[in-house]
Amino acid sequence: MPISLVVVASDPDTRTRLAGLIPSNEFSVSQGVPDQPPAELPALFVIALPALATPEEQLIERLRADDATAATPIVIASALPMIELQSVPYASDWTIAIVEEPVQSAILTETIKFLLNPEG
Repeated sequence: MPISLVVVASDPDTRTRLAGLIPSNEFSVSQGVPDQPPAELPALFVIALPALATPEEQLIERLRADDATAATPIVIASALPMIELQSVPYASDWTIAIVEEPVQSAILTETIKFLLNPEG
């Protein structure tokens, strides 16, 4: 059974592009927007972060503040400078990884697999 992932971005083109980079034979990928959480909790979120203080960042903060989702892995896809991304409070969380835009399919897939199985 494929592992469920949700790709979240305010911009529909970004959502579609990121979802298309994830192998559909390994993962069940759905798409969402920051202000509408999915009906069922996925195994992992891929969140496009265009800037800080955006609905996407607010979603990350809400996910980390809620006990039910605090440990759900998140891959952040962003073109923001790494120094800026590393300064946010959630960046040191072991369940969060950052991939640089433009995202490469192989890097995104390997990052997802690592977060889902950090021991392996």
